[in-house]
Amino acid sequence: MDKYYWKLERYKGKNSRFRCPNCRVARQYTRFINADGEYAPYEFGICNRKDKCGYCNHPIGFKSTAPAFEYKEEIQEFINWDDYNFGIDTESALVSHLIKRFGEEKVVETLKKYYVRTDGDFMIFPQVDRYNRLCYVKKMEYKGFNRSKYIYTPFKPKNGVFKQCLFGLHLYSPTADIGVVESEKTALYCAMEYPYKIWMSTGGEHLIKNIEVIPRATVYPDKGKAFKNWKKKLDRSMYDIDDSLERSSLPDGSDLADFIEGKYIK
Repeated sequence: MDKYYWKLERYKGKNSRFRCPNCRVARQYTRFINADGEYAPYEFGICNRKDKCGYCNHPIGFKSTAPAFEYKEEIQEFINWDDYNFGIDTESALVSHLIKRFGEEKVVETLKKYYVRTDGDFMIFPQVDRYNRLCYVKKMEYKGFNRSKYIYTPFKPKNGVFKQCLFGLHLYSPTADIGVVESEKTALYCAMEYPYKIWMSTGGEHLIKNIEVIPRATVYPDKGKAFKNWKKKLDRSMYDIDDSLERSSLPDGSDLADFIEGKYIK
């Protein structure tokens, strides 16, 4: 087994997260620890704000007197569908906003198609793989069209780890035209506005790597930074990159949901 001396500290509450030395935002910085639980110097760590900061500094070559960790392959764990017992509330903030745009029948049908549920004003976004296994669940609060800062997973692994996949991956068909966006909300918007494609989302700019399980798709990055990042990372022989947002007058950071919303503004 490979040995290593430093690993990122597991989340054990807000006191296990620190102020990032780069962006200076509190409780967003994960530090490296050794086998004795001692921290590496403060400059070694990763900012959780991957899109807005991206600070990442590994203690490569920095010595530790603690015993080495041994790399063990982590076993992927799946969530039991019986525990996924959320419903759909049409009065939930984002759902009611979508209904004003697309009508209740289309919205509820789309939510069920993606196994999306609600809990008050929180949207429950599941990641389901091609074998219909429940891989991961995100819970995000919305205030109408926009979400708040509250986002977390209501499930915790017991013996292994959860591994994220594309939101909507369970809908994959080798003969279908696939569109991939960044956010789950945007995938829902696109599924209702452009139903001739199957829409999936990465769930984050840095999670574009999860697209590798499908052989072909057209990706629609958010305007600006994400477009440049995805263009650099993607194999262009497999994935087409749509630059419509780059050519639009929308501000940087805009996505297809913003574009669709704009179409409805009178």
